[in-house]
Amino acid sequence: MFDLIIRHGWVVDGTGNPMAPADVALRGDRIAAIGSLDGAEAARTIDATGKLVCPGFVDSHSHSDNTVFLNPDMHSTVRQGITTEVVGNCGASPAPVTELNRESAGRGVLGAGDPATVTWSTFGQMLEAVAAMGISENLAWFAGHNTLRQAVGIVGGEVSEDQARDMERLLREAMDAGALGLSTGLEFEPGRWADAEEVVRLAQVVGERDAYYASHIRNRARFLQPAMAEFMEVVRRGSAGGRLRGQVSHLNVRYNTGADDDAWHRAVETLEAARAEGLDVAADCTPLTDGLGGPAAILPDWITEEGPVRAAELLSDAEVRARVRTDCDRYWAFIQRGDWDRVRILASDRHPDIVGKDFVQIAALRGQDPWDCLFDLFVESYRGEGQVRYIGRLFTEGHVTDCIQHPLFNLSVDAATATVDGPPSTRFAHPLHYAGMIHYLTYWVRQKGILSIEEAVRKMTSMPAARFGLRDRGLLRSGLAADIVVLDYEALDDASTVEQPLAYCRGVEHVIVNGVPVVAGGQHTGARPGRNLLRTA
Repeated sequence: MFDLIIRHGWVVDGTGNPMAPADVALRGDRIAAIGSLDGAEAARTIDATGKLVCPGFVDSHSHSDNTVFLNPDMHSTVRQGITTEVVGNCGASPAPVTELNRESAGRGVLGAGDPATVTWSTFGQMLEAVAAMGISENLAWFAGHNTLRQAVGIVGGEVSEDQARDMERLLREAMDAGALGLSTGLEFEPGRWADAEEVVRLAQVVGERDAYYASHIRNRARFLQPAMAEFMEVVRRGSAGGRLRGQVSHLNVRYNTGADDDAWHRAVETLEAARAEGLDVAADCTPLTDGLGGPAAILPDWITEEGPVRAAELLSDAEVRARVRTDCDRYWAFIQRGDWDRVRILASDRHPDIVGKDFVQIAALRGQDPWDCLFDLFVESYRGEGQVRYIGRLFTEGHVTDCIQHPLFNLSVDAATATVDGPPSTRFAHPLHYAGMIHYLTYWVRQKGILSIEEAVRKMTSMPAARFGLRDRGLLRSGLAADIVVLDYEALDDASTVEQPLAYCRGVEHVIVNGVPVVAGGQHTGARPGRNLLRTA
């Protein structure tokens, strides 16, 4: 007697092998049998005739740790068939927290809002808070380098020996609690201030445990190749006492930023050469030409080196603004080249009139130069007077095609779980949050035909699961965790658009997490069977 049988579906098992008709039976939180089960009995049956039955999707680069405390049902992501997300990316994680970074932790965990509600200190306490709350998907966690820096009070590039040792201690505590390893965000504050030696020292702590290093590298434009070289140095030296497994996060290259035409291909060749050398390195990519970001990363070091209060003072000075215009050729460097229509406001606490507009439109609305519009928003943010979220048109479609097709790239999203109402909707109103993973299937597979269904599913399931040591996820196989999605492939629809973003995707009929139905008939059941997937080796 089984608890559930999914009958008569076309099984896409996550290996990349051709789909085949089969039944899938569950007992408890495990897959119990796959095959022809016509005579078997079950407490519950799902008729999947004509539907695809796949492993639950694994988003290996997510920022849902920013929103899960407000949205533990994880609506927009689980409704896409995502059953596991790897979070704590780009150097930012909700822990560890000390009195030195409690306020910034409260701002970062958007669901908490008030810093006083961030009650945890250690990484383990944060994981306990998540488990106690209950979540609808599984989460695997990185410890963020930026968060470690803030927790020990580092400002700028100077790091004392005591601070370095404190970061090592906090990282070890996080890994003892189950963190996958370390993530960095080297284009962002405060990670941009860290030199390679600082990162290597932490990476060696991770490498001692045969664990993982995921990096938003220092530059993905004009200086992509030096950034790749730095990444490889960290992985190579971090492996000195063990083995460090390196992941280049969202290795997409922005256009009109000064990058050479062959910059991405050279970066990939660097990745391939490192693998031939024996380094365990790979990459992931994102599904859209749009991408989320923080344009304040364009600012030169001398603006931000003394912290946000001083940055706000400097950016309020007209002479400083004039200098900055010619000294910010980094990050979204296409801004300096005049591509202001490529940046839109996704959300603004104080200025609802500019939400959805690009900076050409905002400048016309305000009667200002686009630079001054942007600087004004930076000043407000640095003063803590309101949060602004930006979306940029970053990549060409041809470039995204190359990334998706490359054998070393798994398919990730780089977004956060959201809802169609409440705070996550106002802060995250973009298709990336509501349909990013499904877009691989609706657009890149079904419409463009650049991958087969089976290969796309493999890159969305077993490939990322294996990459991050999630050993019982990502495949439909007897004995493995029962994370399963049932899709009506012909009816699959992003639903969310740039014009009307607040819509859940259609065609994802059933999502099962750890043997429990979370989505049934396209509707969320309210179940929260998700778990923290802890690294134990």
